[in-house]
Amino acid sequence: MRRRDPLEDQLRRLLERFGGRIRVLIERSGLAEHGIDASDVEQEVRIRLWRALADDRIGHAPASYVQRVVLSVVVDALRRARDSEALPESEGCEPLTERRSPEDAACEAESLGRVQRALERLPERRRQTVRLHLLGFSFAEIGRMVGASPEAARKLVERGLAELKAVLQASGMIDER
Repeated sequence: MRRRDPLEDQLRRLLERFGGRIRVLIERSGLAEHGIDASDVEQEVRIRLWRALADDRIGHAPASYVQRVVLSVVVDALRRARDSEALPESEGCEPLTERRSPEDAACEAESLGRVQRALERLPERRRQTVRLHLLGFSFAEIGRMVGASPEAARKLVERGLAELKAVLQASGMIDER
């Protein structure tokens, strides 16, 4: 007789509780128009939730954690789909290469880290929408991914960017203009 894995039981209970919400969030994200199979995304969500349970990362707010995982997996899938789109061939063009000094690269990495820390200070919903906006998603796409109208997504992004700017100004990273 096979012994039951407590981790398997935890995942089963989590999926029983939030499985419907997971599917709704995935369906609303508009994956099909990018040629992405929703069942593949749902499987990746299950894998990430399994790993999170194994590492005891879900904590006391499983609903918000599950939503973050779904959004993260959807964004990753959409990013992969966009990255895989072929660029048009152009004859006679040299490939673009960027030559940066190690000092420039280190400064850029430090600045990026400061922006990421500032972004973490935003409320969860605004942080999600600002990240998606910075990745190049439209307000309609953002709205679908977070379960809001395009207009609500636009307002969340605008408020989030204003808060991000204020945090960066307070830290002295950008001028107060």
